Amino acid sequence: MKKIILFFGLSVSLFSHELILIVEDNKNNTITVAGEFDTGDSVAGALIKLESLSSGDILFQQRLPESQEIIVEIPKEPYRVVLDGGSGHTLIKAGIAPIEGFKEEVKQNVSNQNKKSSQKQTILTKWDSLTITFFTLCLIAFLLAIYFSNKNTNRILAQLKES
Repeated sequence: MKKIILFFGLSVSLFSHELILIVEDNKNNTITVAGEFDTGDSVAGALIKLESLSSGDILFQQRLPESQEIIVEIPKEPYRVVLDGGSGHTLIKAGIAPIEGFKEEVKQNVSNQNKKSSQKQTILTKWDSLTITFFTLCLIAFLLAIYFSNKNTNRILAQLKES
């Protein structure tokens, strides 16, 4: 029984947090990018990337320091902010435009590429907290069924040996 409780505790602690990405405009052509888990756990060391939407190039890349936030200059082209927290924890947000806006020719290239990529887009499912909780409860019910089945089988075998 202790093993089941230990397994339940580990499964809840492994799956019960979600990554949060915060992108704030500093109104001086810089943005502050911060990350954290909703449980308050640190994401120091997680990788922050700014990816160009027109070329796919990485415009900026740096790991989050212990303060869990960095200040980045806003690129002159449309981009997206990617926070890679590792082990399946990745978030993507649209980039904030600079004060003077993005160049018009670059915006048109991005809109043309978006039309092409939307046709090829695949649907990815994300496990939310409710799904993980339900899965964990079903797994616990399954393990309890095995435990009690084994216990009853041993009791029946012991009674058969006595008779």
